[in-house]
Amino acid sequence: MRRTLSRLAILSAAALSVHGCAYLRIDPDHFLIRSDVITSVEQEKEIVSRAKVGWTDDGKVRVLYVSGTPYERGYQQGVLLREEVRDNLLYLYDKLLSKYHFEELLFEAYERQRPFIPDEYVQEMHGLAHGARLPLKVVHGIHALPEISEWGGKKQLQKVIKDMMNGAYGTSCSNFAASGPATRDGAMYTVRILDWGLHKISKLHEYPLVTINVPDKGIPSANIGWVGFLGAVSGMNAEQITLGEMGYGDPDGETMSGEPMPFMLRDVMTYAKNLKDVQRIIKSAPPTNAFVFLMSDGKNNTAELYIRDRYRFEVHEPGRDLTDDSRNFPGIKNIVYGGHYDEKMNKSLLTMKGIMTPQNIMDQVIPYIAMPSNFQNVVYDPSRLQLWFNNAKSSKEWAARQPYTYFNFGKGLAEFEQELKK
Repeated sequence: MRRTLSRLAILSAAALSVHGCAYLRIDPDHFLIRSDVITSVEQEKEIVSRAKVGWTDDGKVRVLYVSGTPYERGYQQGVLLREEVRDNLLYLYDKLLSKYHFEELLFEAYERQRPFIPDEYVQEMHGLAHGARLPLKVVHGIHALPEISEWGGKKQLQKVIKDMMNGAYGTSCSNFAASGPATRDGAMYTVRILDWGLHKISKLHEYPLVTINVPDKGIPSANIGWVGFLGAVSGMNAEQITLGEMGYGDPDGETMSGEPMPFMLRDVMTYAKNLKDVQRIIKSAPPTNAFVFLMSDGKNNTAELYIRDRYRFEVHEPGRDLTDDSRNFPGIKNIVYGGHYDEKMNKSLLTMKGIMTPQNIMDQVIPYIAMPSNFQNVVYDPSRLQLWFNNAKSSKEWAARQPYTYFNFGKGLAEFEQELKK
């Protein structure tokens, strides 16, 4: 399989090296230099002109601004960040093959998910593959990975897949939201701690990306992710809705046949104006694995925690006790929380209650409750449409101790929308 991928990389490089006649840049029948939507160089130029690449204020993280149809937005990322997309996804795909040893797992997982993936994300994946000059199977396989890593059936497979759920590869994240008297200034801060050890087997942490999506239909959003990954696990939309998720064990009924969680969260960012919308989207999406979601709405400083699996959808509000067979999260007024370390979270949040700020959350709370697999952290200030985030630095340097990057989503979105009107 590794030889097969290397051959793909060589063929891809050959396709990218064509700089001669313009007609060779777009060929609908070529497996790499192709597009079933774009038929001319002039059309390609116009589509790409409605996107741009910038940087965060500290110059450390790329910010990609895209607009238009799903296909166009995927294509814009593929073209503008082609080198980064290809290096990131081809490397991760190669690593997945070395771990799983056969491509069929990725193919099968994607095919089971495919009937439940909204067409807009299928088209966006096509656009990404076409713009980046990548085989579709690479894009599909990468986007099937999050569901595989949470799937209870992984216990039937090889040891490395089991290891992704424990220790250095653990995927049980933590989230909390605090507001009113629980914070120093009374604002709501929502925290997303992503414990998912992909910095052990990928280059994702080397390619952090904030993608500002301005869709032709729906709500603009900021996806706090990585180059070439279109799904969302962290982000905020222009209606001040924030995202947070975590795995919830391996209960009966987990399956690959449902809407992948990262695309369901894209639905939340694109279509949710309030927490009632969030509830409706999560509850109506055909479930795959068991997840806990913590979402907040900065318009009224409210946050809720949802438990969703094949058989249930539960809503939990701040200040309420949350208990299951193995964990106990005593209620704390003006705070809703859940995660891997129940006692540590409770102790830390009680200690910091009333004095929490973005800075001491980043410096003290997150390092205390993050797992060894800590890959990304986000502190949202949704009412002001701003956030702070970081990623693991290397396979041995987790995210919790890395510097944070500040991003003003509201300002960036307003400037880009103004440019689109010119």
